Amino acid sequence: MITLNQVGVSVQGKRILDAVSLALTPGKITAIVGPNGSGKSSLLKVMVGALKPSQGEVCLDNRPLPQWKRKDLALALAYLPQSSERPNGMSVEEVVACGRFAHLPPWANLSPADITAVEEALRQTEMLHGAREPVDNLSGGEMQRVWLATVLAQGADLLLLDEPNSFLDLSHQLELMELIRRLNKELNKTIALVIHDLNQAIQWCDEVIVIQNGRVHSQGPINLLQDPLLLREVFNLSCQFLRVPGHHRPVLQAQLHRPVGAGS
Repeated sequence: MITLNQVGVSVQGKRILDAVSLALTPGKITAIVGPNGSGKSSLLKVMVGALKPSQGEVCLDNRPLPQWKRKDLALALAYLPQSSERPNGMSVEEVVACGRFAHLPPWANLSPADITAVEEALRQTEMLHGAREPVDNLSGGEMQRVWLATVLAQGADLLLLDEPNSFLDLSHQLELMELIRRLNKELNKTIALVIHDLNQAIQWCDEVIVIQNGRVHSQGPINLLQDPLLLREVFNLSCQFLRVPGHHRPVLQAQLHRPVGAGS
């Protein structure tokens, strides 16, 4: 659905992405992982056209991104940034309805189809019960569900999520990952997400793109994250994998890698 060919990005003379080539697999959940500052969020911004490459090409459905009208692009893909300012004073359903703007003619009100789409997005994210509540007093987990519902209301088949688990406690992180998996399976959404928790990536995602210093270190099936050499090279971790009841994939147990003879 989306491909990058030798994409490079420089900001104020600093190289952010360098010769990045990759393709997202339709119908899969792809984790984008890497150390802090490696270029993961910039990669998502390039995919949605928010950051213009200084070299190379980004294509959606085999068409270069600059050839897409912004409205058509919003119908094809939806982007959830790392953080958004809470729109205090608006109700939950009013925020989610903003996801329908790409479907509306100028100055038009929501149609019955738009209202149905908003309700369905709220139902999928288990926020329909609070549709008329103001967002002012929502918890972080609830607000994150509202943002995800807004993305869903766009109706796009491709969802790009930048650290959707940021600022959530562990239980809300797991709830959100379950929701992302359900959206993938039940609605056939193709999803790419930047994620820091390697165990969550291993347990919930199908494929992985590993970014290091602005370049693609590795990409492929999620079991790449079970490669001890990769984890040492990219994350400076020494790892072992455990089989835990209730987990269909191994659980990563990690510590900082310390070369033999290094001081404590």
